Amino acid sequence: MTDSLGTRAARSQDRSEMRASRPRSQPGLSWLFIMAWRDMRRAKRHLALFALAVVSGIAALVAISSFRANLESEMDRQSRGLLGADVAYDDREPFDARALALFNLMGAEETARQVKFRTMAYFPTKSNTRIVRAQAMEGGFPWYGSLDTRPAGLRVADSEEPIALIEDSLMLQFDLKVGDPIKIGELTFTIAGELLKMPGEGAFTGSFAPRVLIPLKFLSATGLDRFGSRLRYFHYQKFSDTTGGQGVEVVERYRDDLEAMGIDVDTVEDQRRQIGRTLDSTNGFLSMIGFVALLLGGVSIAGAVQVYLKSKTASVATLRCLGASARQSIAIYCIQISIVGLLGCLTGALLGVAIQTSLPELMKPFLPLELPVRISWPSIFGSLLFGWLFTSLFALLPLLPLRRISPLRAIRASVESAVEAWRDRAFLFTLGGLLLMGCLFTITQTQNLLQAASFLGGIAVAIVLLALVGWLLRFVLRRLSLDRFPYVWKQALANLYRPENRTTMQVVTLGMGAFLVFSIYVSEQSLLRQGDLAGRDGQPNVILFDIQPDQLEGVLNTIEELDLNTIKPEAIVTMRLQSLNGLSPTQLIEDPEREVERWATRREYRSTYRDFVREDEELIAGEFTPSASLDDEGPIPVSVEQRIVDALDLKLGDRIVWDVQGLPIETEVTSIRKVDWRQMKPNFFVVFPAGVLEAAPAFFVTAAHAPNRESLVGLQTEVVKRYPNVAAVNLTMILESLEEIFDRIGFVIRFMASFTILTGLVALMASVNASRYQRSRESSLLRTLGASAKQIRGIMGVEYALVGIIAGLAGVALSVVAGWALTRFVFRVDLYLPWQGTIVTVLIVASLTLLTGLLNSLGIARRSPLESIRSES
Repeated sequence: MTDSLGTRAARSQDRSEMRASRPRSQPGLSWLFIMAWRDMRRAKRHLALFALAVVSGIAALVAISSFRANLESEMDRQSRGLLGADVAYDDREPFDARALALFNLMGAEETARQVKFRTMAYFPTKSNTRIVRAQAMEGGFPWYGSLDTRPAGLRVADSEEPIALIEDSLMLQFDLKVGDPIKIGELTFTIAGELLKMPGEGAFTGSFAPRVLIPLKFLSATGLDRFGSRLRYFHYQKFSDTTGGQGVEVVERYRDDLEAMGIDVDTVEDQRRQIGRTLDSTNGFLSMIGFVALLLGGVSIAGAVQVYLKSKTASVATLRCLGASARQSIAIYCIQISIVGLLGCLTGALLGVAIQTSLPELMKPFLPLELPVRISWPSIFGSLLFGWLFTSLFALLPLLPLRRISPLRAIRASVESAVEAWRDRAFLFTLGGLLLMGCLFTITQTQNLLQAASFLGGIAVAIVLLALVGWLLRFVLRRLSLDRFPYVWKQALANLYRPENRTTMQVVTLGMGAFLVFSIYVSEQSLLRQGDLAGRDGQPNVILFDIQPDQLEGVLNTIEELDLNTIKPEAIVTMRLQSLNGLSPTQLIEDPEREVERWATRREYRSTYRDFVREDEELIAGEFTPSASLDDEGPIPVSVEQRIVDALDLKLGDRIVWDVQGLPIETEVTSIRKVDWRQMKPNFFVVFPAGVLEAAPAFFVTAAHAPNRESLVGLQTEVVKRYPNVAAVNLTMILESLEEIFDRIGFVIRFMASFTILTGLVALMASVNASRYQRSRESSLLRTLGASAKQIRGIMGVEYALVGIIAGLAGVALSVVAGWALTRFVFRVDLYLPWQGTIVTVLIVASLTLLTGLLNSLGIARRSPLESIRSES
């Protein structure tokens, strides 16, 4: 029997030697996929959270990129409908003979005229008034696009009767119907129908002043075309299909001559470029929000994969000891992460398509064209591919150190080796690839290198600062004596700096979400705050302008008869910048030594004169000169508002020549004022001293306070009846329209920004789930030492609440800085910090963090010590 056992042993040894002597075949690709699938089945919950981390970012990118592609294709298709003509000319003065001669050289097939102006409309049947934007039309304009009316097909341009088309919102506001009268100036028109849509104009175009279309031949009868009314004259041309391109070439040939005469020239391409530039800025901003969500998702994936691999140390060690190479070990987990990341990207793409179908309806009030919902497959695939590669590179970062780990080291040590990682060329190459992809994406979305650099720099600084907050929190707690704290608090605070903690990553992801959302909220509230004082504490809530000198006393008497408070009227004199220190506006823009803003060099200034500084104005530099004369030697001293000082890069002593309606007047900046623009009063960029502009053509403006709606309507009605050219604007209504616009814009932006909060919460879930084993082990030890389930839940609750509060406070603090920069340098308004909203934001972030952490840790506290020990073994 002994011989038999020995024989069998010898035969077995021979077979083993024969197998060992055969050449070993390396595992193939199928084996790698099988191993990856087998390992994935036991970690489905962990990997599902990894996939969710990219869903939000991909959804935002797909929705915005598809929406942008859809918009661009429709703008190309409806490009002529954006303008309604092949070319449009406009000027503030009637076109003279030279301009008309140049128009005739263009060879247009058809022409049309239009005069636009703002005025007060009076509705006799309702005894009510409203400021409107009147458009006196003549000719076949618009030739392209659609002039949508109810009933359909109505036109006023060639009518022999005084009829009007008024915007549907105005019909609804005053409960008007077809056949009702509307008085414009001194003439009463009959409402013929409703205006629903004009080419190239969004629904919100008429929010402040609804549109009213009338025949141009009746403009003189209204009395509103006399001196003092601010009219804008338009001339439209349509070329034949055969000579259209040649006609546009002729327009371009004479563009410089026309613009030198002060005439603006707009072709179809100009209109498309102008609208596209505005919409591109909005789309680019929303895309950046989606990119931040994707970036946070990538960061959370990198952290979660790192923790996930720590639990796989034994598996890696076993594979290495069985002969698998380091490359094969990495390949197994690369396959896992790539497949899971692709599934997450596909899910995000489906969600993004669903969101994209609702964006046209959300953006409809701001769009100048009809936008049908169409799916842009190239945009979807491009965003999907970018997101998959971007997040896969993030996941690759913690995988690369596995390449340099020997089987012995894999058994004895963790897979993480930060020193080796930073010395690894592949690691640095991957990190460089991430930075390059981020830069290229940002540049393509913003179309501006400076904006891209500012955005990436701001995001990088925010992430670094939030990471620093997380590091400081752990640093302070590690050196803090916790003995004096209650047991639950002591354990919770210790958990924030324990080994395998995810405190820094959680602070970064949650803080970035709070940072983005609250930055937008602060900017929105700061803009709305500018008019928040209207109608409060006796502040003016109605402003009256276009008052002619011979009407001023009568208007003031009307206000007095109604027993309303008014402010001192101020004269308005229009002028333009002719030169600054000897440089023309064009030279100022091109001057490399002076940073000026283009709008400030080309705008029409409405200035005033007086011998005092108002109480709501602050003199911050120089001395105000109360009076002067054109006969005085030297330039006239003027006071300039701080915003124009910044826009034109002015300083005390600068010489400015103003073109005051054909008369050049040389001035010197002798004082700088700061105006409180929240005051609903006539405010001015430039104030001349008394005694200089009194003889110049001017009109007056004043403001009053009506204590209730009845008084306000009565004032508007009486003024319009007696002085049809005077506009009495309800500031409260304007502020309500502004608030509506900001609410719609804010909703869209906050909706997209909320994806970062969702990403932060998913990252928190992934972090908690990945460290569930660690927490289960700690819980079993605490339960063994006598801790109750209630205490363990309290420990986790305190820990998550503290992380949420710290992340919320850090994110809100950064958003205040970002909000200040946006309001100061972009919107040019004062920062307003809503303290109530600030506190609510921090509490929301803390509550969501607490709820997410506790829900994802269910069952840990309820496990008995024996159960924990058995499951661990």
